[in-house]
Amino acid sequence: MCRILLIILILIYSMTTSSFAAPAKKKKSSVGSAVAVVTVQDSFQIEPLSAGVFAAIAKPDSKATTNAIFVIGKEYVVAAGAHMTKEVIDDLRRAVAARTTKPIRYFVLAHHHAGYTYVDFDFPPGQDVLMSWQTWKNIDSEVRKPEYSTMFFNEGLTLKPGGVSVVLTNIGKGHTDGDIVVFIPEAEVLFASDLLYINSVGYMGNGYMTDWLLALDFLEQIDAKQIIPGYGPVGDSEDVYEFGQFFRDFLTEVLKCIERGETLEQTLANFDLPQYHQMDGYEQLIQLNLKRAYGDLSNNFLP
Repeated sequence: MCRILLIILILIYSMTTSSFAAPAKKKKSSVGSAVAVVTVQDSFQIEPLSAGVFAAIAKPDSKATTNAIFVIGKEYVVAAGAHMTKEVIDDLRRAVAARTTKPIRYFVLAHHHAGYTYVDFDFPPGQDVLMSWQTWKNIDSEVRKPEYSTMFFNEGLTLKPGGVSVVLTNIGKGHTDGDIVVFIPEAEVLFASDLLYINSVGYMGNGYMTDWLLALDFLEQIDAKQIIPGYGPVGDSEDVYEFGQFFRDFLTEVLKCIERGETLEQTLANFDLPQYHQMDGYEQLIQLNLKRAYGDLSNNFLP
């Protein structure tokens, strides 16, 4: 049974690769440079993507560990991100305040890693925080309880801050068990958060492997002109494809180890993807990711 599933996965990979082999590789177009606005904050590099739509790219060695987005409408502001400490929340609010006097009416929490009570709990009084119902369950299960107003939803929600639409989709299982992506159709901008890493192996410690692959296919089908990943610069659908290709190669090798009957310890000792050594985080994260993938795939594919 496991051999059949392995073959199916490899066939899916081959079909996906062949379907994207014909088009020429797109040349990266540079996004807008940082806005020339005086703002005192150390966490983010702010990049304008369209009228009222801004990427907040986490600065290296700053307190921000993942990227964010904010959208300035005619009536109010919508912001989104994850791993939000008090300092990072304050810095993002400063970045918004440097560009508009309108309030951040909604903050969209893209996901939450259970057990991390030092992030996602320090939003200011009066801030409404939107999240998936799965993320709410993770937040509510913590010893520390949120003191901010919370709203959660099942499948999707569209916000209309004035002159622009902010479409929220609950992907479900992927990077965590309840990831939200944010799409601004008028600007063709997508915020993928940690479902997408650019030139990085990413963190898979709470991930659901096959569901994550399906989520990447969904992101690619949106075909947004500009995509904000959880880590790395603003990219596009080609970057989704490239991360998905790495992901499939990674999972295919893990399945081969499982198929050969290797234990987790043997897999950790022997596993290697030399073609991806240059990716950020390979040395630091590949073993952690391997443990998660081995356990997840073994539970799903072995009798």
